[in-house]
Amino acid sequence: MKNLKGFIFDMDGVIVDNHSYHFKAWMDFAKKYDFPLDEKIYRDKFNGKTNADLFRMIFGESISSDRIELYSIEKESNYQKHYEKDMTPLKGLVDFLDFLTSHRFKIALGTSAPTANVDFVLDKLFLRKYFQTIVDGPQVNRGKPDPEVYTRCIKKLGLHPNNCVVFEDSLAGLESGRNAGCHIVGVATSHQAYELKPLTDYIIHDFREARNLLRL
Repeated sequence: MKNLKGFIFDMDGVIVDNHSYHFKAWMDFAKKYDFPLDEKIYRDKFNGKTNADLFRMIFGESISSDRIELYSIEKESNYQKHYEKDMTPLKGLVDFLDFLTSHRFKIALGTSAPTANVDFVLDKLFLRKYFQTIVDGPQVNRGKPDPEVYTRCIKKLGLHPNNCVVFEDSLAGLESGRNAGCHIVGVATSHQAYELKPLTDYIIHDFREARNLLRL
């Protein structure tokens, strides 16, 4: 991965390993509103998508924007309650971000998460200072695997896609980054490495392995 200038990070499952907490909040929601959900459905169909896309998938395309907002607040409040006491960055992340910052690489966050969750993670873990650009769920019209979230990040960074690498844990997110024309690093948190391999250029389990990318 030569000539890298921009490093773009997904949030859930990448800068934090919070998969199980989102899943628990979604399971609570599914039981309350009586729709089928299990680990496989969540990993294959939920992970990486915006709340708006998910609620349309669950309740139908006719759901109102107001109802989407109410459901989103309910689900994310439950997630934050579950996760707050256990919050921690993925191993090696802060050291890697310090390294990128000291070497003047450009850094962005590209996530399907709602703004409230982005604020929750970045501010609670004091990570906001590292990201020159943040594109979250409400800023995009089409969720992953559409490349919009990453093309917006690339444009804001002022770079060419070939000079950017995307870190992603979800299958939809990997497709999104690849569709944007970026190099792709799979983060094996919510999926096994073998599941990510066909869509990636490189796989890491946490960011203690990430500096190797600059030597490839």
